[in-house]
Amino acid sequence: MQQYTVQQTFALQEDGQHFIEEISALRSLAEVAGVAANLLAELEVFKHEVEHLDASAWERKEVRGLKRNELAGLSLAMLRACNARSG
Repeated sequence: MQQYTVQQTFALQEDGQHFIEEISALRSLAEVAGVAANLLAELEVFKHEVEHLDASAWERKEVRGLKRNELAGLSLAMLRACNARSG
């Protein structure tokens, strides 16, 4: 049972790290695309919030779901900003 808990904890930590990497990649794409500074700042704040979530918060499915929804919203905002810039 303890091994399962350790494996589950490791999987959640890995999931959190991958999520932070996704945020960083989106921020890098936004920067290269030259989107508005306020969106870059919002992505940076979001990344900071996720990095500082404690493990028990990240373990809750609803927290992960809300954060993933927030990242999806920021991704759409970036795409709109890129579209507006090129249009």
